[in-house]
Amino acid sequence: MLVHVKRDELLAIAAQTAKAAPKTATSEAVLGIQVEADSRRSMLTLTATNYEIVIRASMGASVEQSGSVVISAALFPAAIASLPEQDVDLETEHPGQLTIRSGHARFRLSALSGDKYPMPELPFPDDTLPVSGLRSLARNTLFAVAEDGVPSPPMKCVRLHVGPDGLKASASNGFCIMEADGDKQCKGQIELLLPARSLKVLASLSNDSDVYEMGVTGKSLVFWSGTLLFSARLVEGKFPNTSGVFEQFKCQYSVHLDAAEFIRALEVAESVSESNHRVELTFGEHEITVSAESACGRSSAPVKALVLNAPKQPFYYNSRKLLEYLRLEKEKITLEFDKFGLLVVRSGSTRYVQSPMRAPVQAAETGKAA
Repeated sequence: MLVHVKRDELLAIAAQTAKAAPKTATSEAVLGIQVEADSRRSMLTLTATNYEIVIRASMGASVEQSGSVVISAALFPAAIASLPEQDVDLETEHPGQLTIRSGHARFRLSALSGDKYPMPELPFPDDTLPVSGLRSLARNTLFAVAEDGVPSPPMKCVRLHVGPDGLKASASNGFCIMEADGDKQCKGQIELLLPARSLKVLASLSNDSDVYEMGVTGKSLVFWSGTLLFSARLVEGKFPNTSGVFEQFKCQYSVHLDAAEFIRALEVAESVSESNHRVELTFGEHEITVSAESACGRSSAPVKALVLNAPKQPFYYNSRKLLEYLRLEKEKITLEFDKFGLLVVRSGSTRYVQSPMRAPVQAAETGKAA
């Protein structure tokens, strides 16, 4: 194999494909990136997989001799990044070794033959839909996905729903729900569960302006941009009816306030909250007060607000999850509560639900005495 390429382009696709390589594996080949040079197509293609996702990225190259090798996914991008010049040569001068040259720099890296790589099947979908805005869609939903310790695979996914109004995404960990509108031009009729880890990787490869062709083939969802192919294995199972929660919600109380001021108050209160991150919201005529108490002490911070039909009793929430959502917001928001304290926030293209927490024992007993 003998290839002449540009450093920055090679570094970009090497960094992209390395994201699919596993950290540990029983096979040395799986830990690497397959580098394939094709003289007929004047193309250099890099492929990596961890069996959950596959990333294949290509670039134009001057290929004098076709061939393929498997190179360490950890070493290859690092070596390319350290090269001093834009012009780079990749050559297999000796079996089991890839030589990388640029200016005065030279690397000789151990390599396996390309046919040792467990190349996954990558059939292209028969039907595809154009989609963009995936980076924002991921940012708006991933925080609400259940953590790895949860036994239900669907809860560790983001549900993607393509309908007549475009693409929508939903996530829930059982305590909160997040729904976000995506590309409104992506219309069709499909619903699927994409693992959160896979969506996170795809988002890290993407800008909102990137347009992919998206389609299902077998049990995988494929995204294709022309030079980048991303394939992720889908999850089967039942996902909660999150839309039904919003449809059945009955607002009893509402508070209109500035998101940034509310965030600051929550951060003040959280500084002394217990390990469960419980904070208390109490409602006044022209403000709400956010407070928390633990063995370390008590903290509170008022927030100016337009309060409509304030509840007499306080409500309690996990501040960490609430902050993760609020940091996505930048302007005025309206908090809606039902009579039990279920919290709903609707803002532009997003909709958020968070369940209340139980009152601390002392507060609960005081409420009963009253």
